[in-house]
Amino acid sequence: MSGDSLVFSGENAYKYLYKLAVEIGSRPSGSESEKKTAEWIQSEFLRLGLDAKIEEFDVTSSRVLSKKLEVVEPYLEEVCCEVSPLSGSTGPDGVTGEVVYLDNYDEECITDAVSGKIILTSGQPSDRDKALRRLMRYKPLALVIIESTWKGLAKNLWGSSTQRKKHGNLPTVRTSFEDGMRIMQKNARKVHIIADTEELSVKSQNVIAELRGSALPDETIIVGGHYDTVLEVSGAGDNAGGAAITLELARVFKEKSTKRTMRFAAWGCEELGLLGSYAYAKKLRETSDIVKKADENAVTELDNIMLCVNLDVHGGLIGTNSSTITGPPDLTAAIKTLSKELGSGFKINEGIASSDSTSLASVGVPSISFSRNTPTNSLMHSLDDDIRWMSPRALQVHGDFVEEFLTRYVARAAAFPFEKTMPEKLKKDIEEYYKHMGRKPP
Repeated sequence: MSGDSLVFSGENAYKYLYKLAVEIGSRPSGSESEKKTAEWIQSEFLRLGLDAKIEEFDVTSSRVLSKKLEVVEPYLEEVCCEVSPLSGSTGPDGVTGEVVYLDNYDEECITDAVSGKIILTSGQPSDRDKALRRLMRYKPLALVIIESTWKGLAKNLWGSSTQRKKHGNLPTVRTSFEDGMRIMQKNARKVHIIADTEELSVKSQNVIAELRGSALPDETIIVGGHYDTVLEVSGAGDNAGGAAITLELARVFKEKSTKRTMRFAAWGCEELGLLGSYAYAKKLRETSDIVKKADENAVTELDNIMLCVNLDVHGGLIGTNSSTITGPPDLTAAIKTLSKELGSGFKINEGIASSDSTSLASVGVPSISFSRNTPTNSLMHSLDDDIRWMSPRALQVHGDFVEEFLTRYVARAAAFPFEKTMPEKLKKDIEEYYKHMGRKPP
């Protein structure tokens, strides 16, 4: 052990989780509720004695005006559905068309048979950009996605305004596996879909709190997790749990102190495509580029950010622990060694996490993303991601591990122990990740 006793409290973290998931509830990306949540998080950081500010950025969001999925031939039945509002709109009258089923919509599965039809599928393409480019040549009327989890509600996913602007309007609704199975078994031939949506240009915000280092304040470590949700969902596991651990760690290190600066971040708009951390990383890079253009030897804020620790999907009582490392081998080795020593049982992967850590990794900051793997993760992004599955015990496990890691290697280390490098393979993986998203890295 580091010699410091651990002070993280799973009970404290659970109170934060309860506040976010139950008392506040749904915090959709770019919404007024997300803004009010950011203000509450800022007030909590300030109460703990940290400097804290809100940083705004522009986003494209959307809202659902009306929705319907109805079988009209050879029988009549309305089916529960959720709309992905940024994928496209049918308008208030909706669209009616014949159904064509595809196992998935990879480009090799797409033919002119989808022209003017409503596609029913449960498979996701390996390259969405290529798939949509080919698919939209044939002008399908709409897309119905059947959830791949056999128990659970339809997911409230946003869709992508980037893909819509690039490839065109494709109204998309999602339905549960059971409802999709019934549509298939009863040989539905024609369906009517309403996915009436309105695009919105809005502000979102990150909350950034700083605990200045006592001895090496220029060396900065970012610790954070997103606090937003998809539409209507309370997001207990994804990601009230991660935001709760972040807040409790801020309390811990305010009490313990740290040689290096710790910057605690509550990221906005993660569910819209990592937009909060993307905006933050992009600003860091652009500012660094300007400074280095004037003086190539200058040391910038980006140069001084040594590591990002990300917390995304936490609190599930039954489950296992995992970490994804996007950084040098010595960082992976340290996590493996600490897991063995503490008996924490972390599954460790070197690669890309589809979370805010990747935004920082894309501008050269080694990153770790910690998660809790639990069967109820299959309920993420649906109304079932609620407080029922959460536990102080699970928060305690991750909180203890991250506190010990940060105490040893950030708060107390005589010299920062990890190289600020990014292996070439991981650089390529990051490029591929953003290519798959249809966007350039920050």
